[in-house]
Amino acid sequence: MTHECDDCGQSFETLSRLRLHECADERSNLSSESHSTDRSTDPIEPWDEYGYSRSELENKHPEFVGTLSELLKRESEPDIATISQAIAEHERLLTKTATGDAPGGEELHTDLLFAYYEPLAEQLDALVESQGLDVLLEFVDAYDTRDQDGLPEVTPIIANVVGRAIIRTRQNDGVEAIPAELLAYLVAIPESEDSQELLYEEAYTYGWGIGHPEHSFRDRLIELAVSEHKFVKIALNTAFYVDQHAAIEILEQLVTDDTIDTTTDMLGRRVDLTEFYFKAVGDLETTAMAGPHAPHHWEEGDNLPRTVTVDDDVRQRIQNLAVETGVAPDLPDDWSLHYFEDDLLAQLYDS
Repeated sequence: MTHECDDCGQSFETLSRLRLHECADERSNLSSESHSTDRSTDPIEPWDEYGYSRSELENKHPEFVGTLSELLKRESEPDIATISQAIAEHERLLTKTATGDAPGGEELHTDLLFAYYEPLAEQLDALVESQGLDVLLEFVDAYDTRDQDGLPEVTPIIANVVGRAIIRTRQNDGVEAIPAELLAYLVAIPESEDSQELLYEEAYTYGWGIGHPEHSFRDRLIELAVSEHKFVKIALNTAFYVDQHAAIEILEQLVTDDTIDTTTDMLGRRVDLTEFYFKAVGDLETTAMAGPHAPHHWEEGDNLPRTVTVDDDVRQRIQNLAVETGVAPDLPDDWSLHYFEDDLLAQLYDS
């Protein structure tokens, strides 16, 4: 289908070409609205208390966010033209605040991100559910995380919906029905220098892609094992909930591969990655932990199983690996997987 620029009326075959298009009207608007401002260089911590009330934001900056606000107020069923326009407008506003071309600086950038994060994700998700995965693939292509120039500002929104689609597709149709492009979209996030905590939070849903026939989940985790060990551990943890027999194969390689030989910080102490990766199995049998990773603001995620019954052969392999690697050479007879979450941490505190 074609997509039309609302400013100049030019048509494009893909959302990607529409996004990269710059018409005279848009350049004029950007120039006339430009305001210089200093921005803090402090990193954004997404779960801090920010005043990102959408209504307050729209009352405070009505001219700046007016177009986006109006697009989200439309009461018709989600359609690709409206949602693509809304996401493009959100990207434009975030880019302007990120480059200092808008009033408010870092604070406004953060408020913009979080005020529209959930509603835009909900609307895009509704569109994907009604029209199919091909629609989502258009957005994945238009806001590609593998872009050499850095991650698009709206990556958290797209990644959130990508995560929902991956989980739903796996549960309903099997892992082979997941478009490989969706997995590639998520795993590119930790490789980017632009990644911040919110982006990682959405990328962890990658774990649901284990066993995909056209995307080598295992190879990508091994490649990232040293440079992005937190991402690998959390994605592998989710993978254990999904396919424990495939996941134990990856854990074995992670803890026995001599090339994955470095340390990470745990409670102020340096520990080997071998020990760190055993934490991927620490919460599989307890509801006290979060369970498999799911996108934020997604009600269906609350219904995912919080525990998994670990098969005897998988449990035995975990025990054997713990003994062979020296991580837990003397496991008690009544040991549980939670040992690798709580007991190892207790040992660090006591040592």
